[in-house]
Amino acid sequence: MTRTKHIFLFCATAVVSAAATVLAIEIFADEAPVAGALQVSIQSAVLGENREYFVHLPEGYQPGALRRYPVLYVLDGTSQSKHTADSASLMARVGLIPSIIVVGVPSIDGDTRNRDYTPPDMRLDTDDADSQNGAADRFLTHLETELIPAVEREYLTTGSRMLAGWSRGGLFVVYSQIAAPALFDGRFAHSPALWRENDRIVSQLEKALAASATPENFLYLSLGDGENKKMTAAFQNAIAMLEQSAAPTLRWNAGYSANGDHQSNPRLSTPVALCMMFNPDRPCGAAHVAANEDSERGELTVK
Repeated sequence: MTRTKHIFLFCATAVVSAAATVLAIEIFADEAPVAGALQVSIQSAVLGENREYFVHLPEGYQPGALRRYPVLYVLDGTSQSKHTADSASLMARVGLIPSIIVVGVPSIDGDTRNRDYTPPDMRLDTDDADSQNGAADRFLTHLETELIPAVEREYLTTGSRMLAGWSRGGLFVVYSQIAAPALFDGRFAHSPALWRENDRIVSQLEKALAASATPENFLYLSLGDGENKKMTAAFQNAIAMLEQSAAPTLRWNAGYSANGDHQSNPRLSTPVALCMMFNPDRPCGAAHVAANEDSERGELTVK
């Protein structure tokens, strides 16, 4: 595969940016089951916890049928998996992407979210010198050895996997590229917290890309163009690094959402990321793909 270096600008609607603590409160403010999804639980020996997840099956899915589907795992599953599944459904309906299974992976609360999504050599709280480090390595092991095998046993999957994350979840997505590059075929890091500890994850990714052969996969980074200077500087640093260091086997892209901010960006970026994942040879900016989830019937524009 050849890497892609273009940065697409696509339309967004703006909402007020929020600090990380406020975002965590909002993520867990509504813990009702995700509409239209199967709610399943798994007892994790790795984490020592019972963890729920949401399974969004595509239209036409029939247990026991021969047809199988790629799977997209979405972190912050309570708030992020439904809009992802809705976009995927609309895009599959018009043939822009194949039908996929979307699995929402929620956290128990804000503390477990921070623990699970923060790499093991980074502090949970960057402002506290005595803060504990994250446990993203354990969470990645949970995904690899418990959740993914459970999903692939229970549902009709192809074995092709993708991972999407937002904010600190986007940091985890990039961490997974370093720690287990072959585990996913595609990764979508929306508004990733690359700035933490002086852009350490960017330096670590650069070293990882130089140290070993990169399997063929796709990495998409997105950011709202209204996000703060710290987020934007780290994002630009990551792009510059990838332009210099990405192996030919790593197909990557980066996109800004025009007038987008930290909260709106993942919803706006997801259709573009999915289009790029499955259509490497066609333009996939918002001028070419736009999903309208507020419509009663749903609309998708493809040019």
